[in-house]
Amino acid sequence: MTRTTDTTDETTEIADLYAFLSSVLADPPDEAAVERLVAEGFPREASPQALSNGYRQLRTWRADVDDPSDAADELKRVHTRLFVGPRPRMQIHESWYADDYLGEPLAAVKRSYRDLGIRPSEQLREEADHAAVELAALEILARDGADELRRAFLAAHGWWLPQLATDIQEMADHPFYCGVGWLIEGTVEADTYLLGLDPDDLEPGYALSSS
Repeated sequence: MTRTTDTTDETTEIADLYAFLSSVLADPPDEAAVERLVAEGFPREASPQALSNGYRQLRTWRADVDDPSDAADELKRVHTRLFVGPRPRMQIHESWYADDYLGEPLAAVKRSYRDLGIRPSEQLREEADHAAVELAALEILARDGADELRRAFLAAHGWWLPQLATDIQEMADHPFYCGVGWLIEGTVEADTYLLGLDPDDLEPGYALSSS
């Protein structure tokens, strides 16, 4: 996704987390990405607790990486089983969680992108309401220091991300993606606190399906 304005340093860590989460939900890390992750390591402590849980899971994964190529192949299999299919265990779309798959919630998030001046990157092939695309939008707004716009986006479209995080934690059955689930939870919790939002008050900016 692209948007051009000045970058601030206030929420750099949040932006980096959004970028990482978006990338690994869109595509599994390749061999070069695995090498970077293994070399860089992960923090041993973080707040909120969900972030610490996520980093602990990623350290568990890293400790078992002997060959980055083999690790990348394994992550590709896990990613495919979870999110791609042909019969994926999960659909990580806001509209799926709203029980209106590719319906009004998809149209609503497209309107939000338009109103915020954000357009999807050609590198993201997923639908506009896919978790990877929404997290990429939040990354852009964080790097811009566009707190009011990020607050508005989270208020309207962040409601499903905590449940998504829990579902990934429960369904991943692999330390890397289990860690990703915890990091989603922790990042949303940290960002809503930073923006003065109560996670329990996040609501969709459209009517949920009653079916």
